[in-house]
Amino acid sequence: YGVFYNHTNRQGREGLLGFNLPFVINADKSISGSQTLRSSSAIFRLRDGIPAGLIDIGLINLSTVARKAQDMFQRTPYAQQWNFGIQQGFAMNTALELAYVGNRGLKLPAFRNLNQAPVVFSSEGVPSAGARPLAPLGLNGGTIQYLENIGRSSYHSLQAKVETRLTKRSSIGAAWTWGSALSDSADHLSTATAGVGVDLGVFREPQNGYNRRAEYGPAEFDVRHRFVASGVLEIPVGRGQAYAAHLPRALDLLLGGWELSPIVTAQTGLALTITQSELLNLGGERRSRPNRLGNGALPPDRRSVDSWFDTAAFRILQVNPALPGFVPYQAFGNSGVGIVRAPGLFNVDVNAAKSIAMSEGRSVQLRAEFFNAFNHTNFGVPGTNIGAGFGQIVNTATEARIIQWGLKYRF
Repeated sequence: YGVFYNHTNRQGREGLLGFNLPFVINADKSISGSQTLRSSSAIFRLRDGIPAGLIDIGLINLSTVARKAQDMFQRTPYAQQWNFGIQQGFAMNTALELAYVGNRGLKLPAFRNLNQAPVVFSSEGVPSAGARPLAPLGLNGGTIQYLENIGRSSYHSLQAKVETRLTKRSSIGAAWTWGSALSDSADHLSTATAGVGVDLGVFREPQNGYNRRAEYGPAEFDVRHRFVASGVLEIPVGRGQAYAAHLPRALDLLLGGWELSPIVTAQTGLALTITQSELLNLGGERRSRPNRLGNGALPPDRRSVDSWFDTAAFRILQVNPALPGFVPYQAFGNSGVGIVRAPGLFNVDVNAAKSIAMSEGRSVQLRAEFFNAFNHTNFGVPGTNIGAGFGQIVNTATEARIIQWGLKYRF
C-alpha cells in the first residue's frame, strides 16, 4: 500500500490564467500585397512596441468574454494504491501469478463552469436558463472555465499471469486482466482520437456543473477484459536441432535456425457516453445527455457498422412541450456515462527471425515482421451524438496488415 502525490500539471490545451484579459485579446492585422516578405514589411517590431490600435480592449464585450480561473486554495491531488499477489512455481518450469490491484484517486483536478446559469421552470414545467450567479458583477453572459480539485476515481482489477519455459530459447506466457476504472473527471488532455484501447476522443465535461455526482461512471479508458499471450519459439529444425539435424548446409541456411515471436492481444470495448445537442444556453464546459429508455446494447448477431448499439434506447430530451421527448420539470437527461461499449480489439503480430553465424563474434540476422498478421478488421468508435451518424462506425481502429523485413548485422 502506498500514497502517491501528483504535482500541479497543465489541464486542457491552454495555460488557464495566462489566457485571461488583458494578456490575450483577439486582434489581427494582415500584410497587403503579394511581394516577397522582407524584414521591412513586418507589421511591427518588438523593439518598437505594439502599434497603437492593434490591441484595443474597448473592442471586447467584457460581459460575454470567456474567462479562466483556478481555485485559489487548490489541493494536491493524490492516489492511494494497493496490491496483493501470490506466485507459485510448478513442474515443467511453469510459474503462476495471481494479484489484486487497486487504486483510488482523490482531489483530482476537474473543470466546470463557475458561472453556469441555473435552470428555472415555468408553472407548466418548461425549463429555461435563469440569470447567471455572477450577473450582479456584470458577468451575465460570461463563461468562467474553473479548475478545482474535486475529482475522484477508482480502479479495481484481478490479474493472472502464467509463464512456461519450454527450452533454453523457447518460452510462452499469457496474462489476463479483469478491471474496472471509474471516474468523474477525465483529463481534458485525453481527447485525441487515437483508436480503440487508447482513447475515445470525447470530452467528459459535466452535464450539470452543480451535480457532479451524475458524472461518476466508467472512465473513457476503462477495459473490462484484456488478454495478451506472447512467446519466443525456437523452431527445432536444422543442424543441432531435434529434427533434420543433418541437413546439408545450403538447406540449413534456408530452413534451419528460425525463431518465431507471436503476440496475441484481445480486449473488450471501451465505454461510450451518449450525448445530444445542447438544450439550454447555460454556458460552456458542459455536454448534454439524452433520456435512456432501454439498455442500449445489442446482441452480437445484430451488431453492424450501421448500427452498433440500440439507437432506439435513447430519446432526445426536449424543452419544447410541443415536441416528442419533452418531460415536465426535467432539464438534464437521465442517461449516464459509459453505459454502452465500443467494439473490442483482436490483433496478432508475428516476428520471424533467423541468425546466421559468419565467424566468431560475427553474424547476420534475417527478420520478417507481420503487424496485424491475419489482417483482422478492428472497428473504430461509433457515433455517440444523436443525429447524423448516430450508432454508425465509419473508420477502423487499427491498420491493415503491415509486413516489413530487413537484415541486422552483428560484428
